[in-house]
Amino acid sequence: MTKISNGSGRNQPARTLLEERKLELCRASEERHRPVAVQVYVSPITSGAALRWVNAEGCVNPSLWKPAALDGSHAHALREEVLNLAGAVLAQRGFTYARGAYWQPAPAERDIARPTTSEVAVVPTRAYLDLQMRRFGPAPEIPEVPGVTFETTQRGQWKATVRDGRSFLLTWTPQLEGDRWIVWGGEQHSNLIRPATTSLDKALFVLRHPSHAR
Repeated sequence: MTKISNGSGRNQPARTLLEERKLELCRASEERHRPVAVQVYVSPITSGAALRWVNAEGCVNPSLWKPAALDGSHAHALREEVLNLAGAVLAQRGFTYARGAYWQPAPAERDIARPTTSEVAVVPTRAYLDLQMRRFGPAPEIPEVPGVTFETTQRGQWKATVRDGRSFLLTWTPQLEGDRWIVWGGEQHSNLIRPATTSLDKALFVLRHPSHAR
């Protein structure tokens, strides 16, 4: 169970049964909608292209996976330039081609030489799976910071009270390219004090040394 520092050397549980259940439902939804294939569609009218995501149930464009527009004008869905663009989007989203898979016309295509839709099987990368573990697993532990008291306000957010009585909001957002830590201050914690960083230590610096947060 995740614990948070309370500034007094003791730890207290940070997750509730309600949060546990919510995370379980979100994890199940992610797994259900997770793409197992992608399609490139090229409009025969506009020559615009988009990458579409296909889940295990064969659904295209579920609400969690909206199509990604691919730049440029394209002749058909098996042209190298449009497939390269699609591959770049896959990498950015944490997916790669399944072993032995290759782009081919979608089953319903009539013109296999110049298809409007091509598809390929994909699998998540290790980085993507690790991200889901962080999204739905225990939240990070906040280390002891002398003179600072932390209180969980919601998952991924901690109210930090420093020696002079001021309070800050420390936020954590898991992301594929590196989790983001931000420190907010001022009234209603609306002022950006420490811009996004992938280092928790850097985010905690202004709490260890609150004079830097003025």
